[in-house]
Amino acid sequence: MTTKSQPTGISTRGTQPSWTRRSLLGALGSGVLASSVGTLATTSRRPSLPKCAGSRASPHQRIDAHLHVFNGTDLQIAGFLKRSVAPEYPTVAPLLKLIADPLQTFVWAFSPTAEGELKRLNGLTNPKAEGKGFLPENTASALALDNAETDAQYAQFLLEQFQREDVRAALGDILLRGRRDAPALLPRLKQAPRTPTEARALAGDADRAGGIPIFDYLSRYFSYRYANFFAAIEQFTCRDLPPIDTFVALMVDFDEPLAPGTETKSRISQQTTVVSKICELSRGRLVALAPYCPFKDLARHGASLKNVTEAWTKPGFVGAKIYPPMEFKPFDNGQPLDGALASFYHECIRHDAVVAAHAGPSLCIDSGPCDAPGPPGWQKALDYVLKAEKAPLRVNLGHYGGVLGDDARSTKWPEGFLALMAKPSGERLYADLGYSSQVLKSSNDKYAIQRLSDLLTSSGSALPSRLLYGSDWLMLGLESRWRNYTQRMQTVIQGVEQKTGMNGLGLRLFGGNARRWLGLESTGSLASRNTVSL
Repeated sequence: MTTKSQPTGISTRGTQPSWTRRSLLGALGSGVLASSVGTLATTSRRPSLPKCAGSRASPHQRIDAHLHVFNGTDLQIAGFLKRSVAPEYPTVAPLLKLIADPLQTFVWAFSPTAEGELKRLNGLTNPKAEGKGFLPENTASALALDNAETDAQYAQFLLEQFQREDVRAALGDILLRGRRDAPALLPRLKQAPRTPTEARALAGDADRAGGIPIFDYLSRYFSYRYANFFAAIEQFTCRDLPPIDTFVALMVDFDEPLAPGTETKSRISQQTTVVSKICELSRGRLVALAPYCPFKDLARHGASLKNVTEAWTKPGFVGAKIYPPMEFKPFDNGQPLDGALASFYHECIRHDAVVAAHAGPSLCIDSGPCDAPGPPGWQKALDYVLKAEKAPLRVNLGHYGGVLGDDARSTKWPEGFLALMAKPSGERLYADLGYSSQVLKSSNDKYAIQRLSDLLTSSGSALPSRLLYGSDWLMLGLESRWRNYTQRMQTVIQGVEQKTGMNGLGLRLFGGNARRWLGLESTGSLASRNTVSL
């Protein structure tokens, strides 16, 4: 990662606001929302979905094994931004800490909840239609209107925050550290923007000049989940060639680690229901992993494992996601935490479900060293599962130890994980290249090609059949060049093929290896039973 005039009666600086979603939209009626909807109503061209979205997906040929479609009502926004994201991006950390709490208050009050989105999606479908997919004409109109609504909410939030002198001052500090021409924006910060349109323009210009598109990244917190899915389709399927045809959506549950005893505005059971609906309507383009949190299991009498196993009864769910940066190791924590994880792993083996995990030295909430996601805990977990369950666990190690990063652990963890793949307990151990942002700069190509080549060709390396492509979008949106990610990754992998002579490596990395990890071709796996038909 890189180191990365006020409407009457509306303020998000305090606690939960007293106004309603309806009253906010009323306040916006003469501004951005009315303008957006009016444009849609008067345009001579009907709204349309991305051209490639209406066609049936290829049979899981090119897979992004690491992606997110959540919105802010699914997330403990304040804690995540302040404790996980801000330390990774010190340049924008002061700004994030200033707006994190108001952002959560605003988004939880007005942005689409999972329950509300499910009603929206049910209204867009025809149960009698063959394939039960998104109906292009209905969905296109709804998506345009829904994006206009959430864009207006986002612009309103920006307007309110830019009324604050402390926020403008923090933004000014970012610009002083940005590109050479960034300080030219400083005069615009002397006075607050007067309209949502001006606020959004300022945010966009600041993102481009500051180098870290923090505001653009946060805009996805306001969106409908299905809108985030279509945004991924637009970029990675329609624009990238060859296209990504299948996405694995990783869900998260940070309730207990970041806000003990509370729940997000959209509860996990509601989130899995609406994500399942998107999987179903996508006709196989999207599959999903339900979030598991051992802390929630212990604090709330098995609630997290119940959420996972219930999600596995819904179309599209093929496994679960765990997040060790929330201060737990995959195993060897001591009791009762290991007992909760043992129960979780037992269910994964019983259902032949996959597991994905954040396995890079980043985004840890502990102030100490970020070691929990590393190889020692995974060695204990894999060995325990093989001994107790008589079968190896299907695991994808997201970020592969930060393999291309400059953290000291990034030079050791990938080798440690590679050694685990050679053991019987690691027979189904995989790793993805999610958020390898170093590939976005061509000046890093020589290093990236050499680093990956060394790992792939080391003695007895299982990596050629275990390495996966992943983007980690939406999080990748924190990088200014994120739209080039797939193409840049493809360039690097082509360089690795040429250097190593491993013909076909790209085909395995972008598809074949992920199909084996998911178990799409294995009779009896959760993925083979639960993936929506193409």
